[in-house]
Amino acid sequence: MKVKDMTSRVRSAYIYYDQMLDEHIKQISEQSNVPVDRFIKINPAEFIEKNKYQHIKGYQYKRIEQWISDMKHDDVFLISPLDAIRETANQVSYKQALEINRVIRASKCEMQPCATQMAQDFFIRNHRQSPPHISNKAVSYCLVYGNEIVAVMLYDICDGGVRGNKNGQYELLRLAISAGTKIHGGASKLQKACEMTMLEMGVNSIFSYSNATINNGAVYEKLGFTASKIDRGQTFVIMEDNELTRLLNLHPHSTDMDLAQSGRLKTHIGGNKLWQKTIEG
Repeated sequence: MKVKDMTSRVRSAYIYYDQMLDEHIKQISEQSNVPVDRFIKINPAEFIEKNKYQHIKGYQYKRIEQWISDMKHDDVFLISPLDAIRETANQVSYKQALEINRVIRASKCEMQPCATQMAQDFFIRNHRQSPPHISNKAVSYCLVYGNEIVAVMLYDICDGGVRGNKNGQYELLRLAISAGTKIHGGASKLQKACEMTMLEMGVNSIFSYSNATINNGAVYEKLGFTASKIDRGQTFVIMEDNELTRLLNLHPHSTDMDLAQSGRLKTHIGGNKLWQKTIEG
C-alpha cells in the first residue's frame, strides 16, 4: 500500500482542537473560578501514534505519558476535548478549595457498609467520572453525617480489560465526597474500614489508578499508596470529521492499514498514574 501523506490533515486537526480547547477551557474557568492560565491544552493532534502507512512531514512524535509527567504539577490542570465542562469545573474547584461550604470531622460521622445502588447513586451525583460496574465481590463503605451520606469508597475486583495485568486484584475504583463538603480524616477512615474487610477476605495487595492530568494523587500518598509510573490512556482515533472515538470501538476496522486508507489518526489524550499498596493487619 502507498504511504499516505497526512501533513495537511494533521495541521487542520490541530487548528480544530486548538480552537475547541480555547472555548472549552474558557467555560471550565468561568464555572470553576480558576484562572485560564492554570489550564494547559491536550491537543490530540500533538500526540499521534506512528503508523507505517502514513507520513506527516516534520512531525515530532511525543509520548503523552512523559509529557504529562513533565507538565502536570499542583498549579495546573491538563484539559482534553473529552473532559466534561461542568464535572471538570467542579473537580478543579474542589481541588482548589473554592467551593467548600461545609467542613466535617470524620469522628462525627458514622461508618456503614454501602449497598451497590446507594454507592452508584452517590457517584452519579458527586463524582466526575461515570459510575463503574460493581460486582457482587465489591467492598464499599460510606460515612453518614446525621441522616446524610457524605462520602463513599469502593473497592472491587479488576476483571481485566485494559488493565489485564491486574486481573483478579482489588482496585480502589472510586472515592467521592459530597459536593461542597470537606471531611477531615474521611478518606483515612474509609480506607481503614475497607482494608480491614479485605484482610478478612485474605486480600493483602491493592492498587488504584488516578487521572494524571487533573490529579497529583496526594490523597493516595496519605492513604499509604506508592506511585510506580504513569501509563498512557486508551488509544483514540481522530475521525474524518475530527470527532474522537476509542480505537476499540472501530474493531475490526482498526488496523494501521484501515486507518490510513480512511484518513484516520491514532492518538492519546490522557494518562493514568498507577498506585500500589500492601495491606497488613
